[in-house]
Amino acid sequence: MMQKFVDRKSNVWVVDIDSTTLRRVKAIAGVNLLEFVEGDLVERLSHDFLLLGDILYAVCKPQADQQGISDEEFGQGLAGDVISDATAALLEGLVAFFPEPRRRLLQTAAAKYQSVQTKAMELVQMKLNSPDLEEEILDKLRSELDQVTSNGSSTVSPESLESTPDH
Repeated sequence: MMQKFVDRKSNVWVVDIDSTTLRRVKAIAGVNLLEFVEGDLVERLSHDFLLLGDILYAVCKPQADQQGISDEEFGQGLAGDVISDATAALLEGLVAFFPEPRRRLLQTAAAKYQSVQTKAMELVQMKLNSPDLEEEILDKLRSELDQVTSNGSSTVSPESLESTPDH
């Protein structure tokens, strides 16, 4: 089954990985997609959306050429939820490239990675929703401000601020 994603312009892109696709991605994006198996490619893609866009364009280039869509126009279609949909399609396409039983191992690894990503986002959300977060940030700012003023780096004292007339 071929993986697909729909960009912001409603273009449907088929992610079909074969050896020709692997060579094209390496030539255009400078990335060996087989690093997915033992390298850090998945982690890099989760942080580097420009690299992800280059890889996706290289994967979909025959379709883009057929439709007269440039790499810049392709990139304009990648934003928001499209990024996660396209990433999922790319990972699923890579998994589908491999024969059994390796495919099952990669499916398990991809599922584990998605689970870890989801849990990481949940932890970040919990931290952001914590009532203590604002106070922690303010405490840190107060501490840094105290260090700056106690080191004599400040040229303005609280007393001079109080005695300065408003204009």
